[in-house]
Amino acid sequence: MKIRILIAILSLPLLFLLVLGGTRYAADCLARAQSVTPPFPSPEFQQRGIPILMYHKVNPDPRSGGLGLRVPPYKFARQMEYLAAHGFHTVSLVDVVDHFQKGKPLPSRPVVITFDDGYLDNYTYAFPILKRHRFTATIFVVAGTVGKTNVFDARVQPVNRMAGWRELREMAAYGITIGAHTLDHPRLTDLPLEEARRQIRESKAVLEAGLGRPVEVFSYPYGRYNLKLARLVKESGYRAAVTTVQGLARPGDDPYTLKRVRVMGSYNMQKFTTELLKYYYYPPAPVAAGGRRY
Repeated sequence: MKIRILIAILSLPLLFLLVLGGTRYAADCLARAQSVTPPFPSPEFQQRGIPILMYHKVNPDPRSGGLGLRVPPYKFARQMEYLAAHGFHTVSLVDVVDHFQKGKPLPSRPVVITFDDGYLDNYTYAFPILKRHRFTATIFVVAGTVGKTNVFDARVQPVNRMAGWRELREMAAYGITIGAHTLDHPRLTDLPLEEARRQIRESKAVLEAGLGRPVEVFSYPYGRYNLKLARLVKESGYRAAVTTVQGLARPGDDPYTLKRVRVMGSYNMQKFTTELLKYYYYPPAPVAAGGRRY
């Protein structure tokens, strides 16, 4: 009996090494699988949907915020270079909706570039890069903070300057779409319906008065939405709205709950291309109303 116990004790280190080796092998295999960029989609796969990229800040200064919301300009430039080199063409959200609903032709490999909140750095750093490639984009502006600071999240984020009317008008004149992101950036699902309606409608009115042009698209702050809010957005005269739910905008989707593809500042080029391409291979699936904070 003692010999058996001794053999069992002596066998434990060997068993541990075998298990550890197997675990490491499995982890290595998983890491290799996750590092493989999906193949570039063939035309039939591209017809499954259109990527709507979601950005916030484009800023080189770490003091302006972490890499969850901030993409350094050199990374943004490389991402735009990738899109241009691989034949992607930027379109507007209204173009996407008209394509899905009315059959409006789109260029090959359409992509929508969006920015939430309306930071001044969108004008300072992102706009010149977009112009270099003759790209357009959509900036969803918190209407009550134009020319001010990010008072809506300054308790948890560094203070950032927001774009003013001069910058917004210049970008709109170039072809950048200005959309609404409410008046004050509240969680709309936490508000009484009448206050949510005011946030949605008055932000549109403020931006249209300041820009002298229609505002037709909307983004839900923090990605918080439900079907009642989507109905309010439609009733307020918008053509489309975006969420933070991950995926492609697909034919048959509700134009007031369009999915997007988040881009973070921590992404290297392999991660960026993986996020851009992987959803072409995901089958369409219904998503419950809700959203996440981004």
